[in-house]
Amino acid sequence: MGWRIHVLGSGTALPSAGRDNTYLALEAGAESWLVDCGSAPFQRLLQAGLAPLTLRGVVLTHAHPDHIYGLPILLFQLSLAGYRDVLRVYGLAETLQVAQRIVTAFELAEHCVSHAWHALLPGGDITIGAAVGSTGSIQVHEVQHSRPAVGVRITAPGGGVAAYSGDTQPCPGVVELARGAGWLLHECTTPRPFAGHSTPEEVGRTALEAGAARLGIVHYDPLYILGQEELVARVRGTGFAGEVRVMQDMDVVELAGP
Repeated sequence: MGWRIHVLGSGTALPSAGRDNTYLALEAGAESWLVDCGSAPFQRLLQAGLAPLTLRGVVLTHAHPDHIYGLPILLFQLSLAGYRDVLRVYGLAETLQVAQRIVTAFELAEHCVSHAWHALLPGGDITIGAAVGSTGSIQVHEVQHSRPAVGVRITAPGGGVAAYSGDTQPCPGVVELARGAGWLLHECTTPRPFAGHSTPEEVGRTALEAGAARLGIVHYDPLYILGQEELVARVRGTGFAGEVRVMQDMDVVELAGP
C-alpha cells in the first residue's frame, strides 16, 4: 500500500465555510498518523477514507489552539470506537505541556484511550511502519513562530519525501526539512511580512532554495489573505518553476519514490 498525505484542513486559525484549520493525515500503508489535531479528527479521518482505528500517533507542531484542540475529543471518540492500542503523541516539550493540560481539563476518566507523551528534540525522527517491514520516517526541524514550533519531513519507504512547514516565517529550518522534497506543503498566512508567518514571496523563495519539486499552499484562505491567482503569481515572481497547488480540504498528495 502506498503512502500519501491527506489534507484534512487547509485554512487559517479562523476557519471559513470551505476551509477548516490546517492539519494533515499521513496514510502509511496499513497505519495512519496525524500531523496536528484540529476540529473533528475522527470524522475527518472517516471522510478521507481512513479508518480511525489504524491511527498510531499524532505529531503536534506547536501549541496554538487551532493545531491541538482536537486532541481531547480524539482520545474520547477513539475510546468509544474500541481503540485498543496506545496512541503516541509527539511534540516539543513545551507543546506537550499545553496539550497535557487541555486533555486533563476535559476529565475524560474511563472514556480516554491509553496514550503516551513523547518529547521530541529538533532533528529527531520517528520510525513509521517497522512492524510491517515497510519503514519510513517523520523527522522534525525547528521553525520560527511565536511559540516553539517544528515543521516535519516525511520520508516514505520508496524514498518519496514531503515536507510541511508548520506555522513559520522564513528560516533555515524550513529549507532543511524541504531539501529536495517532492512536495513542500507550506503555510501562507499573510500578504505582507508578519512575524511568525509567511508571504507568497517568502514561500516561493523557500521552495526555490530548498529545491522542492512541487509546492502546496496551506494555512491559507482567500477570504482573509488574497485571491488564489494573485497568490500564485507572487510565488511565480520569485522564480519557482515547479507545480504550485493551492490546497483544498481533503486534497491528497502522493509520496512517490525517487
